[in-house]
Amino acid sequence: MKEMLIILSIFFIAGCSYEGKNVKSYLEEPRWFIKDPHYAAYQDKQQKLESKFLSKEITYAEYIRQKEGLEEIYAKEVQERNQKISPTAY
Repeated sequence: MKEMLIILSIFFIAGCSYEGKNVKSYLEEPRWFIKDPHYAAYQDKQQKLESKFLSKEITYAEYIRQKEGLEEIYAKEVQERNQKISPTAY
């Protein structure tokens, strides 16, 4: 049992070093280890929208309207995903 634990630890450390990140970064920020594709896409779009607003390409009203649109789309995607996972719960 101890040998198996040692081998798994070695593989984990080797995998982390292969990607160029240390083990501590995975433990402190697990989002690099586990990603939700819906949230990642939503966050990327939100950051681009915020960047447009901060660079004054769009007005505050446009920013709010587009942000609310993104939030609605994300909420629908999450609801659809949750229904697929557990259709009887909703």
